Amino acid sequence: MASESSSAVLELNDADATDTEAPSVTDDTQEPPPLIMEHGYDIAVKVDAPIKQLSTLETFVTYRVRCTCARWESPPYVRRRYNHFKLLHKRLSSSHPLTAVPPLPPLHSARQQLDRYSPPFVAVRCLALNAFLDRVAKHPILTLSEDLKMFLTTPDEELDKVLKSDTSALNLWGLSSALYGGGGGGGNKQTNGARVKDPEFSSAAEYLSSLQVKLTSLCSLTASLYKGTVALSNELAGMRRVCDAWSSGGGGAANAAAAVSAGSAAASAARARAPLRYRATLPLLAAYAGAQADKIRARDALHAAHVAGAGPEVHNRLEQASEALRADLADWLPKTRADIKSALLELADRQLGAAAATLRGWERALSMAEDDGVVFQTVSRAALSSRHRDDYKLEDVDLSS
Repeated sequence: MASESSSAVLELNDADATDTEAPSVTDDTQEPPPLIMEHGYDIAVKVDAPIKQLSTLETFVTYRVRCTCARWESPPYVRRRYNHFKLLHKRLSSSHPLTAVPPLPPLHSARQQLDRYSPPFVAVRCLALNAFLDRVAKHPILTLSEDLKMFLTTPDEELDKVLKSDTSALNLWGLSSALYGGGGGGGNKQTNGARVKDPEFSSAAEYLSSLQVKLTSLCSLTASLYKGTVALSNELAGMRRVCDAWSSGGGGAANAAAAVSAGSAAASAARARAPLRYRATLPLLAAYAGAQADKIRARDALHAAHVAGAGPEVHNRLEQASEALRADLADWLPKTRADIKSALLELADRQLGAAAATLRGWERALSMAEDDGVVFQTVSRAALSSRHRDDYKLEDVDLSS
């Protein structure tokens, strides 16, 4: 892949894209930090180091994918593009129709068409792809998939023809769609009338729907928080530049301007590293809740057909779908709750850290001003408006400053 195209490491060091958890952009020739498998898992994966590749026909971004696994040997790294992740998701969904496969980050929208190679967009997508692959690798069923093994171990130049060849047994014999009634037979007849829901999964469906709504609202809040943080950081940086220029000119207000510049610089630096991980992971968690709810609705459709008097084939599919849902939800719910709790706690810690750093910066600025004999006073708007314009004398104003 890389031999047929030129490449350039994407610079993700913009103020809008920097983050402590942003993907690294080190060259592949440099030795990356080793992957450590978490307790209870025999595999660890990492997606990082996005590179923009230029060929004669197209321009695309590839991501370094590293894996360490106790079940098979893997190369130091492989390079994958978004379409490869998309093909992996498609094959996993086809070969495991009873399992809700972790969702992928969506394809760029029409508005993002021109910005799809921008550092912030690539950084968010890289974090989202890492979250997707990590969930797949830690899934009790999907981690054993041969499709995942091929994705992680196949050389770059051979991956396209391997993934695009639908050679899995389920796809070959059409069993994938038949498990949910996609094939022929009497089990596919439509049931009319009221659909009977199994109370076992009704509460889970309501919980998933509510969780999806709450996560979607949380995504909107964090997106607004991110935009506000970046805008405030830019305004404070502009304020610092103005105060630097003012203080360099000398005059009576130079010391005060220098103190304000120091405070603005500290406040801007505290907000310069706006978090990107929440923009990547929270939408995926919301989509994952929706995928689980879709599996419950598909299982309810089988239950309704069974209650309507369908044959034993539908009953067998219903039992398979029910067991798969129980196992999947038992694994998915605690992981998702832990992910949400971790994300919210980290977000709160970052906001508190930024506020504390801002407070320390302005306290240092105030001490600088007091050391130079400059005292800042807070005057209320009412007190300021009550003072008459004649109270201000021209000789009290230092025009030289």
